[in-house]
Amino acid sequence: MLLIRWIFGMPMAALITAGLFFMMAQLIKDRNEPLPPARPDLKVQITAQKSDTEINEIKPPTEVLKQKPPETDFDFPPTDRTRGPRVDPEPFEIDRTPPTEGGVMAGPTIIVPPPYPESCRSRGIEGVVIVEFDITPQGSVTNPRIVQTPHGCFRRTILKAVSGWKYPPAANGGMRYGVIERFNFQLEG
Repeated sequence: MLLIRWIFGMPMAALITAGLFFMMAQLIKDRNEPLPPARPDLKVQITAQKSDTEINEIKPPTEVLKQKPPETDFDFPPTDRTRGPRVDPEPFEIDRTPPTEGGVMAGPTIIVPPPYPESCRSRGIEGVVIVEFDITPQGSVTNPRIVQTPHGCFRRTILKAVSGWKYPPAANGGMRYGVIERFNFQLEG
């Protein structure tokens, strides 16, 4: 079998190689075609242009203030700033506590504790990380975001851990927004 391959295979390979060689030679053969006519040289002329300061003279501020403002097509009614005494709104605080169910705040049913990141531990970074997130009606955590962190090395660990938390389904069937959790990272002494 090997002998038949050598007898028929080698001459066939030689014929195919020779055919390819001659086809490539025909493709690159000089056909003595005339070259396209040369394009005329571009003539570029550079002239000096006036700068912005030469075109628009800079006027002193007093002259600018004395000028009449340009006319507009808009007709705005005059404002009356003497309508009455100014009333400042009273300051108030936004209640960011999560809603309670039955008078007791519903805590998570599944808690994935965040591990102390090795990159923070090796550098001796400690501190409190505050994370805020929303809870879907089914009790899943969504939109976790870091509110405060002593260093960015805690960010990924906290977000991954909180995303795995589960809460009891909402009694009213609605979303719970702005749930805040604190994590205190302290190195053991």
